Amino acid sequence: MDDELVQLESDARKLVDDYVVTAPYKLNPDSNHVGKIVKSLAKRKLKNGFFYCPCRMLSDDKETDAKIICPCEYHKEEIEKDGVCCCDLFVSPDYKPASTV
Repeated sequence: MDDELVQLESDARKLVDDYVVTAPYKLNPDSNHVGKIVKSLAKRKLKNGFFYCPCRMLSDDKETDAKIICPCEYHKEEIEKDGVCCCDLFVSPDYKPASTV
């Protein structure tokens, strides 16, 4: 794997880990899912220059796109409403994953 991408994955992981230390949220307990989102964040940073939310479309307007840099401007409202953010990276403190039967 490209060394730059490996470093960016490490940087993205630190970003989300550091965020949940001070935020009223936690990471999704599904570590495989978190890993996929972290990889997607790293790829977006490599391609577009910022850790843009992988679940949102870029608009090519820097001001608009700044709102979707992780953690995006919309995650708080989404977690309040749904218990999870759009990409299921950050979850509410009382989040319980849906049981898969």
